[in-house]
Amino acid sequence: MKTGIVTSLLLLLALAPLAHGQARTTPPITVNRGVQAPAVKSPEILADGRVTFRVGAPNAQTVVLGSEFITQGNAIAVPPGDMTAGPLPEVKMVKGANGVWEGTTTERIRPGAYRYYFVIDGAVTLDPRNVDMSPQRANQNSLLIVPGDFSEHRKVPHGSVLQQSFVSSTFGGIERPLVIYTPPGYDKGKGTYPVLYLMHGGGDHESSWVTNARANDILDNLIAEGKAKSFIVVMPAGYSPTAGQVMTSDPSKEPFVKEMINDVIPFVEKNFRTARGPENRAMAGLSMGGIQTLNVGLNNLGTFRYLGIFSSGWFNQNDRQWFYDHKQDVIARMNKELKLFYWSWGGADFAKPGAVELTEYLKSKGVKLVSYENQGGHDWRVWREDLHRFAPMLFR
Repeated sequence: MKTGIVTSLLLLLALAPLAHGQARTTPPITVNRGVQAPAVKSPEILADGRVTFRVGAPNAQTVVLGSEFITQGNAIAVPPGDMTAGPLPEVKMVKGANGVWEGTTTERIRPGAYRYYFVIDGAVTLDPRNVDMSPQRANQNSLLIVPGDFSEHRKVPHGSVLQQSFVSSTFGGIERPLVIYTPPGYDKGKGTYPVLYLMHGGGDHESSWVTNARANDILDNLIAEGKAKSFIVVMPAGYSPTAGQVMTSDPSKEPFVKEMINDVIPFVEKNFRTARGPENRAMAGLSMGGIQTLNVGLNNLGTFRYLGIFSSGWFNQNDRQWFYDHKQDVIARMNKELKLFYWSWGGADFAKPGAVELTEYLKSKGVKLVSYENQGGHDWRVWREDLHRFAPMLFR
């Protein structure tokens, strides 16, 4: 063999590993997930029902637990007949030698869901060890979920929760969000379902009913127990896309009235297997959403047969008087057009005086109402109970 050929073969053999990438050193693959929170458990529900919160903050001078969990009450059970919101939870955060701050409630926390966050040296921080969250219109919250009541997640058939967007002709063709619950069996069947349009309150989010209220679990459990019919729940964004929100008894000043009738209902009935007609439609809402329910439902009698008003009613006396002065024709038609008119409030609710005035006035005019006073104030514990009580009354 010629020397040049031998040399070429040796060179090719030497380069072969390089051609296949085997001669290069492969750098180790690392995954940088950023700064990791210390491996502590938070929140932790103790055997006696108290709850411990922990957060690693070795350089912090102060850590405080905040949000609805602390300020609204209703987290600590009160005796039957006590209509107050109950005492406020107390949690003192103390730093340990390992730099982890820890605090435990002084009382057991009753079942439900509660928003919270940490304030570390004045800065608001979510719980880095808790993946459960509940957004509001302008901020996010960590979420404590205490099982043990009608809103707990059980081993029953479950419905689905999905996010949809529709084009709002009311607001110039922009896309607006909807959160939609479909009941167990919807995805597998071919039948049609009635619809509850369910409104959040001021400061909240279209997903609040399924995060902070656990509405999907409440309905799954009721359906599994045979206490409620299967129905779709549509949760729109109640806020206008512009700043502020009009809450008045004059529906011409509330653009959401037009959006619900012209945009939301047609989109839902086009894209979901809905049973048509007023007997298959309900609307309910809390606080701001209760006002929207009044404005939509009472000014479109014949569209819904079921209305639910939770911790609401026009808050301003002038608005209530405007309704009395301008809507006598509507009041006269309520019994004919509505199969259920449910109205509730908390015993310590700031909405109670207006709600009591309105319901007493309507009853004096012969309107058939189901009214109920809950233990507690103007908060989610009350509204979860309202949904649990209201849902079995629907579509009967």
